Amino acid sequence: MRPLDDKVAIVTGATSGIGRGCAIAMAAAGAKIIATGRNLERGADAERRIRDAGGECHFVRQDVTQEKDWQTVIATTLKHFGKLDILVNNAGDALLGPINTLSRDTLDFLLAVDVEGPFLGMKYAWPHLQQAADGVVVNMSSITGQKAVPGGTAYCTAKGAQAALTRAAANQGAAVGIRVISFHPGFIWTEGVTDVMGDNVDEFLPRILAHVPFGEAGEPRHIGDAMVYLCSEAARSISGIEFNVDGGQGA
Repeated sequence: MRPLDDKVAIVTGATSGIGRGCAIAMAAAGAKIIATGRNLERGADAERRIRDAGGECHFVRQDVTQEKDWQTVIATTLKHFGKLDILVNNAGDALLGPINTLSRDTLDFLLAVDVEGPFLGMKYAWPHLQQAADGVVVNMSSITGQKAVPGGTAYCTAKGAQAALTRAAANQGAAVGIRVISFHPGFIWTEGVTDVMGDNVDEFLPRILAHVPFGEAGEPRHIGDAMVYLCSEAARSISGIEFNVDGGQGA
């Protein structure tokens, strides 16, 4: 029996990078996946890859900041699979820059995606997770929610707030059998790296890796493997923690 056989999971932001890596690993471990994201073309590609990994999958277009989209995602999950066991709030964004150059809109955007999105996801998933034998929520934070990075005044703030949201939800969830975990990746190489750092990423890469004890970037599959563990019976006593996969960077 695979670790996530008979489990149903929603994975937001599953159209690329870490989210797609998590969805593929969870599908290979037996989970049925509702994959969400904003891009229809990437969504179709992710759905195909997840099915190729041996899992059942349906893609739903979603903006995680919109309540009506969350209602649609939950309804679609129940329609196709009849229940919900796992919610992975992975969708997020990162915008960096000196505080004197950032706008209020930047902060509002990051708080909406990285804090309000997971809040809404838990709000609408909660009654269904409560019915599961072991409901699990994993909120995808970042090592930047634990330690500052240059230009991270808005981004670190959002990820730090998300970690606090997770702790509060874990406290509530303990009474009703829902585990809530904050996941903190370090430097993971995805297609989104150049979106955040620009085309000169190769220039900055040696400086970044100098702060990673393992000396190399992680990959989405490393996050996916850890996600399978956290959502499985093997992690049944784990909740309310900040779980790092960071090549020793947090140390």
